[in-house]
Amino acid sequence: MENKNEEKEKTKAFLEKKNETKKKQVAKDLVTLKHVEVKKQEISPETRDLAQTLKESYLEHDQFEQLSNNEITILETFMGKRLFLERIAIIANQSRMPLGIPGFKKVELEDILEGLISKGYLKSEKVGDKVVYFLTERGKYRIQ
Repeated sequence: MENKNEEKEKTKAFLEKKNETKKKQVAKDLVTLKHVEVKKQEISPETRDLAQTLKESYLEHDQFEQLSNNEITILETFMGKRLFLERIAIIANQSRMPLGIPGFKKVELEDILEGLISKGYLKSEKVGDKVVYFLTERGKYRIQ
């Protein structure tokens, strides 16, 4: 009997302690929040002009934004190698066929390559009766 009474007392004491901790105030009750006025920062005209100038010079220097997805795909097939048209077609079409995208045709591929040559990303040389294509420094920089 005494054991049971002791257990009851311990349980009662434990529950009372637990209730006391529940009744204590939490931090959010002790803190009062105040409304703070926030002002937006204004961009100075000098900073705006500088940003615009930098943006324009960047666009003039590297006109990467003008490349189409097809042009980027063709550029990425090179990986620092010299390639013939047939090899470029094989590598470029390998990534397109599994996705259900029709492969490049010879004329379409030649047009894209000529566009990349005119933009300074590729160069070409005649080797025998075939043309070999390779990356310029700008092309190597672009695919990194």
